[in-house]
Amino acid sequence: MTEQVSNTSAVFMEVTRNKIEGQDKKIAAVEEKINNIPDNTQLLQKVISSLEELRTDVNSNRFSTKTFEDFTETLNESVRIHKELITRKIVHHHHVPKVVLIAAGLFVASALVCAGWYSTIDKLDSYIANDTKYRQLRLDTANIPLQSYLDYTDSVYNLDAEVRSRVIKSEEKNRTNFERLQRAERLKAEARALENAVKKK
Repeated sequence: MTEQVSNTSAVFMEVTRNKIEGQDKKIAAVEEKINNIPDNTQLLQKVISSLEELRTDVNSNRFSTKTFEDFTETLNESVRIHKELITRKIVHHHHVPKVVLIAAGLFVASALVCAGWYSTIDKLDSYIANDTKYRQLRLDTANIPLQSYLDYTDSVYNLDAEVRSRVIKSEEKNRTNFERLQRAERLKAEARALENAVKKK
């Protein structure tokens, strides 16, 4: 009877050892898979600590049911989490850096300022040239009637505000008359050319 109990105990121990070895292989495989996972969450840390405790318990033949249940629960939780595939979507945002926009704005502003300066200098040169010509005419002492006319023009400009509009109208009238004279000369030249052509026939 004792021998039968001893044989049964030996068989039980052999089966238990085989199961533990199989379990140890599975645990090693699971541990390897867990080590290959890049995400180090708190749950994975719990799994690793449970594996270490389980390995210690198996090696010291103190296999506790509670530890196994905790390990199984943690393992099931980790499998459930890893079954939910995390899709990572990469979105490219193309944007112009603020430095480039600021540089472009400063470039446009400086270009406008330079254009304004150039326009001002051009106008100033024109005013200086006109002032110089007028003063030269005033210095010409030999031409007294011209000086009198310039004095008259100065006084009229200072007294009457409509002088500029009248001058512009007179210039426009002179330009129109000049264009008419040019057209008349052109028509005369065409008429002469036609007369010469008729005479040659």
